[in-house]
Amino acid sequence: IIFNNTNIIKKGKYIYQEIPESEKENKEDLFFIKKQDEKYIIENNVEFNMEQNEENISKINNKLWYVIHNGNKKYFLTKNDIIKLGRIKFLIEEVSIYSGDTQYELSIPNISKISKINKQNSILGNPFNLIKEVNSFIDIVNNNSEEKTLCKICYTEEIDKENNPMVHLCKCKGGLNYAHFDCIKQWMKTKLQIKENEKKTVKSYYIPSFNCEICKTPYPYKFKLLNENKIYELIDIERPKCNYIILESLNQIKEKNENNKFIHVIKLINEEDITIGRNNMADIKINDISVSRIHAKIKFNFSQKSLEIKDLKSKFGTLVLIKDKVELKFSEGFFAQTGRTLLGIKVIKKEEAKINENKYKNNINEEEAIS
Repeated sequence: IIFNNTNIIKKGKYIYQEIPESEKENKEDLFFIKKQDEKYIIENNVEFNMEQNEENISKINNKLWYVIHNGNKKYFLTKNDIIKLGRIKFLIEEVSIYSGDTQYELSIPNISKISKINKQNSILGNPFNLIKEVNSFIDIVNNNSEEKTLCKICYTEEIDKENNPMVHLCKCKGGLNYAHFDCIKQWMKTKLQIKENEKKTVKSYYIPSFNCEICKTPYPYKFKLLNENKIYELIDIERPKCNYIILESLNQIKEKNENNKFIHVIKLINEEDITIGRNNMADIKINDISVSRIHAKIKFNFSQKSLEIKDLKSKFGTLVLIKDKVELKFSEGFFAQTGRTLLGIKVIKKEEAKINENKYKNNINEEEAIS
């Protein structure tokens, strides 16, 4: 029960409103609740333009996530939303919706019951910088004409900055710094697995060990050279000639220190449900024990240009990252999750809060007396 401004803190496995100064070592600030003009504002304070790495993905895991379940029955997805199914996270990385010659973004229908969180998230960008800026060897050559290096894959020193630059995408050092873009791409292609669902509405791309074979640094799906605008892609994705969205996995799933990359291209050609789950019959199959057999479904409404996602009574829930402030009024509330903790957040009258606080204290006293 919170009456005034407070910081919600995590230490170890536990969540606190406030903790003594002497115990603040190794604590993590989760979110801040602020009272302003008889309203309560939750500030989630998600960082933006972060590098997509293990540490930063763990950071957002402990932020506040909107739970699509029970009271929060639906959510309308837009570009840059991050969804979480069990422990698997996906970003809506690309959206292509056309009607004639006009391109549209995914929209949120004008329905009064739709959460403010949904509307606020729709105007915000993606927390991660997905297009990594990297060094090319030719930039170093220009500064030091005597320096030479070999591609660590093909062992040649041929340089074509425009079409096949020699780039440094990992943390290798010495003579193993650089490799040709085409060499890395061809090596990833040898591991690429492509699967399409029976309805031909989802094409899934999977690369196990999408990382440097030597230092195990995860490769970026997209990158550009420093001070250049051209974008290079390490996976050739077939874009459909119809409306579609692309889901890109954010997880750094470590199996023997190796990173797996999943990309799902979803055609939006009708209003059929697209199911997501661990079951072989799911349109988007996710082979992870934290994902239910039929976990969630998404449905495209062409007339409204909207994409709705619903949870299908999954065990660990379907979540969407809350990327900004949330304003609450009296009798309003929602379910949210931070880490593994589920929270019910609601603003109630002060008198009712006092009654609830006394009930809570009485229950604690009774438990202590019994023990």
